[in-house]
Amino acid sequence: MSGACGGTQKQTPPEPAASTRTLLGEARKAERARQYDRARELYLRAAREAPDRRSQAIAWRELGSALIFWGELDEAARALGKVVELEPGAVSAWHDLGIVRARLGDAAGSERAFRRAIQLAPEEPRPRVALAALLVRQRRWDAALAEYRALERLDLPERTRSAVGRAIELIEAERRRRAPR
Repeated sequence: MSGACGGTQKQTPPEPAASTRTLLGEARKAERARQYDRARELYLRAAREAPDRRSQAIAWRELGSALIFWGELDEAARALGKVVELEPGAVSAWHDLGIVRARLGDAAGSERAFRRAIQLAPEEPRPRVALAALLVRQRRWDAALAEYRALERLDLPERTRSAVGRAIELIEAERRRRAPR
């Protein structure tokens, strides 16, 4: 299984077309120089002028990541939305879209994005962890517990496995505490 969302097996990221790659390099350089307006302009130009869908998706993805870093979450959600429109199988983009939507207070949209990422890569833990955390924040204990139980069945690093076990214990304690007596 490839680590589309940052799992244990890394995959070489796809390369955009040469013209897109050049513009993205210029955008990253402008961003490092803290020329954010110039960087935004270059990211947008790379997306608009990309010669193919793959290059467009990569350009929108890089813009989305920059916008998250800049704290422009509404714009980041739009950029990530374009990524998943262009590449519906982009697991990491679905995951990040879920994170951004959650930060924007769109719990339903966040949940949909996480569930899509899970559907695309059921062995990838990051979207499942994020969904479980969202469900805990909503106090949807049974649904959160189901996600943590599903995580237990995955090949996880020991530290993550331990955290999942603690989360299960806490949720079960909360369910017992709230159970009618």
